[in-house]
Amino acid sequence: MRIKTYCKFLVVLGCLFLCFGLVSIVVASDVTIEMDQVALASSTPSPRSYLDWRDIEWKDPFLKHGQVKDYASPKAPTNADVSVVIAQVAKSDSTMKLELKMPSPQSYLDWRDIEWKDPFLKHGQVKDYASPKAPTNADVSVVIAQVAKSDSTMKLELKMPSSTSIITPDSFDDLEDPFASNSPASEMLDPFEDYNRFMFDFNEGFYDNIMEPVVREYRDFINEDIRVGIANIFDNAMAPLKLVSSFLQGDIDKTGRVIGRTIINTTLGLGGMFDVADKAFDIKDVNEDLDQVMGAYGIPTGPYIVLPLFGPSNVRNIFGRAGGMFLSPTYHFAPGVEVGGALTVTDQVNDTSFIVDDIAQMDDSTIDKYESVRDFYGQYREVLVNK
Repeated sequence: MRIKTYCKFLVVLGCLFLCFGLVSIVVASDVTIEMDQVALASSTPSPRSYLDWRDIEWKDPFLKHGQVKDYASPKAPTNADVSVVIAQVAKSDSTMKLELKMPSPQSYLDWRDIEWKDPFLKHGQVKDYASPKAPTNADVSVVIAQVAKSDSTMKLELKMPSSTSIITPDSFDDLEDPFASNSPASEMLDPFEDYNRFMFDFNEGFYDNIMEPVVREYRDFINEDIRVGIANIFDNAMAPLKLVSSFLQGDIDKTGRVIGRTIINTTLGLGGMFDVADKAFDIKDVNEDLDQVMGAYGIPTGPYIVLPLFGPSNVRNIFGRAGGMFLSPTYHFAPGVEVGGALTVTDQVNDTSFIVDDIAQMDDSTIDKYESVRDFYGQYREVLVNK
């Protein structure tokens, strides 16, 4: 009985071992078939296997300390490589997401040669200037064209140097006043300013209430050509004063011009009414008096003085006017003082008729007319002396 029992036990164990062996063989064959199928399914190469991404260095172009060292990698994928990958993926009937990160547009430019600094340094000194290696329009156009081909979106930002970096504050010291006179005029001395202002206001009142209305009526009534003819007659009559003044200064050219103009205008110009010497013979007029003679010899002008009715003057000009009276034709040939005075008033009214509007404009545009007239008179006489 025991022997039969052991035999049955062995038979059962053998059947169990046989069942476990068959199960292991079936499981192993299933795993092998599944691995073969996976191997077949993975036979399509990955798109990334065609591009060696380890050779491409995608770094932040802006390193520490503000230095830019990134540049375009020579092993970046080209359009041809991308096209081959897409074609092979399409043949494998597989679905995938292809993502390419294009290089930064700034890597196409060598930013190491450009120094973008704050143009305003401490202590108010401007030392920055435009870099000679700054990107040109051609460089920017190339970058934009390459980005357009890559179908990528980018933001290009260039910080140009400040316009104030082109001109430094020190350069303004070299600028010159274009309206400054070539010969510096001496400052007009005015020790009698209180009296001069009083007399200036008196002359202004006389001009505003009496002289200006008469001058405007005279200008509106007398034709301009006639007024020009009258001015030419008085100018031709002052030839003796111009001749002596030019001769005393040793100016032979002006002396000859005065003689030539007097002969031509007196004869051909009908007593000086027409300036034939200037229009026909191109002999320019001469403006000389005894005040300019004294100025040519270095005699100072002296203090500024406002004369009653005659207006601005100075000590030297007073003596020059007194000497010029003896060379005036009205002094020698006028029948009386009344006629001489009438001729002088006529000359003044006629001359003022050409500048009456300019005087009115000066009244509207100046803050202190007294100082404006004084400065203008001093500069005008200085120019005549140096001319």
